[in-house]
Amino acid sequence: MPGKTGIATRLSKLAEPRGRSVAVQYAKRQLRELGRQPSLFVRRLVDWTRFKSSVHEYQLIDETELRRHRTSDTMFVFGSGMSLKSLTDAEWREIERHHTLGFNWFPRQRFVRCDYHLIREIAPGRGDDRTLRVQLEEYFDVLRANPYYRDTIFLVQTGWRAVNGNQAIGLQILPKTNRLFLWRTIIGRSEPSQSFSEGLTHAHGTLHECVNFAFLLGCTTIVLVGVDLYDRRHFWQTPEEAASPVWDETHNTARHGLVELMGRWRVIFEERGVHLYVYNQKSLLAGALPVWPRLRPGTQRSEDVTRSSTAAS
Repeated sequence: MPGKTGIATRLSKLAEPRGRSVAVQYAKRQLRELGRQPSLFVRRLVDWTRFKSSVHEYQLIDETELRRHRTSDTMFVFGSGMSLKSLTDAEWREIERHHTLGFNWFPRQRFVRCDYHLIREIAPGRGDDRTLRVQLEEYFDVLRANPYYRDTIFLVQTGWRAVNGNQAIGLQILPKTNRLFLWRTIIGRSEPSQSFSEGLTHAHGTLHECVNFAFLLGCTTIVLVGVDLYDRRHFWQTPEEAASPVWDETHNTARHGLVELMGRWRVIFEERGVHLYVYNQKSLLAGALPVWPRLRPGTQRSEDVTRSSTAAS
């Protein structure tokens, strides 16, 4: 939550010619939405109003406190691919020596402590209020029951269009025992943002926002784990469920340019001394990112691997 200084800065920017132009364009978009989809506008208004009335009930932290929490230069970002089940206990304990970031339905796991969890897309933005509430309650019941999420910092999307974030806080479904960091999404942009005040780039999906977050937090090594993309299977599925051919198709984000864009992000990060890896050598991302050396008997510890990789680049 921005402090007084942050609010004053935003207000001063709005007073500038460019700021006034942005404010006018934003107001016009809302009026167009009201004209095209009045029910959606009303829903967002209700969600936003509830959010504003309930957010003070939570333990909000600012960017300064968020950075104080960082104790490692390495962040492991977790998708929900079936390859997570191939990791050994030794690999999980090695990963746990660094920072971990989950998103979407990663709370179903019982593998590793989760330091950060990004909340954006949980339940569909359409449907009746009761159905949406049931879906959110199901999600946070799973999260609340997971001991690996006891001290997790929740990274919650905020803003007018942050449907699930506004509902989770507005309806007070989100656990109040954890700290919260609020962030805004950037739509229609392909490169990673350079500051939290700009927001996080969504690009082809929430994965980009997670990577952008790790970069802005100051991590110099970012490893994508369980981001398989060659199919749509998830680590929590039973063998019978996973055997269905319905899960065989390539993940939709990979069909729309995610792999190529992550390759471009790797180049951008390398120029700033940040290294982006993929953990699963079979992942479609392995064609654009270097593969992280998995822990094996006799393998170097990850910090040594990082130093040698940096020296070689």
